[in-house]
Amino acid sequence: MKKNYIRSSIIVLIQTILPIIALLIITPWFINSQTFNYLQDYLKANQPWFLIWHGLFYLGLFFIWPILIKKISQHHQLTGSQLKKISQSRWYLIITFILIDVLMLWS
Repeated sequence: MKKNYIRSSIIVLIQTILPIIALLIITPWFINSQTFNYLQDYLKANQPWFLIWHGLFYLGLFFIWPILIKKISQHHQLTGSQLKKISQSRWYLIITFILIDVLMLWS
């Protein structure tokens, strides 16, 4: 029992610590590169198209989500609570995407 706990703890630590270390190493390089500046200029120049395409993506996600749920439920046996969580996750996903877009446009 203790062995399994230690093994799962090591796996979780590796899954959290390695991406953080990689992010700390890559971030200064990415911020100082020309690619990031070019991307910022490109997004500022094409901001209306960025908003239009993202709005269409969100509408598509909103309307296609129930169809995807039906397809998944045909192949897998899902309980009522699972279906409820899946339908709630649509809102969480859309809100997360919108918050990321607002933060990108605000900066």
